Amino acid sequence: MSMSENREAAFIARITASTTHEIRNVLAIVKESAGLIEDMVRAFDERRPLDREKLIRAVGRIDAQIGRGAEVLSNLNRLAHSLDQAQSRVDLNQEVQRVAFLCQRFARQGRHSVEVRPGDRELPVVVNALQLQMALFTAVECCLDQLPEPGTVTIHPGRQGDRPAVEFVGEVGEKVVAGPPTDAAGWGKLAELLDSLGASVEATDTACRFSVLLPVGGAT
Repeated sequence: MSMSENREAAFIARITASTTHEIRNVLAIVKESAGLIEDMVRAFDERRPLDREKLIRAVGRIDAQIGRGAEVLSNLNRLAHSLDQAQSRVDLNQEVQRVAFLCQRFARQGRHSVEVRPGDRELPVVVNALQLQMALFTAVECCLDQLPEPGTVTIHPGRQGDRPAVEFVGEVGEKVVAGPPTDAAGWGKLAELLDSLGASVEATDTACRFSVLLPVGGAT
């Protein structure tokens, strides 16, 4: 197995481990809520009054967790299908949304969050979808690595000139974090991933703000 295949396998393993952990959390909450409903039904059978509000809340939690679980599986499924073709046509807006969702658990571990400011229109690109997701994920990690306290990574897909691009900003409150993103531990890895995509990065020397620029030939 080549170094590139090892890198891709490690990424898939990491994301799979994280998403299965999320699914276990979903199932635990569903089980807890179902147990509460069972207790209330048994109490009602014993002619004790049924707490309608508590029942509605329990059902609502189950419904919310089913939606959350479906979203987790949908994103994991999309990641698996990114292996189907070496090149495919994808919407950059959607890919950014998926990567942001997959990053949330990692961000929460540092008490951070990841937010997307969607582009104004569809941004179709032709790329290796898995490599694109790996690069976007690593870019988010570079921002998270630079946040000195609980903060937010904001991602904005769009265009820079004639090139499809994604901007990443690390913020605490309403202020962009000081310091170059090139200091992040994963910056070298990001550069390698972008090189494999034929993409490039533009960064500032004073703040955690940079843009990933995809090749013009990848746009349709």
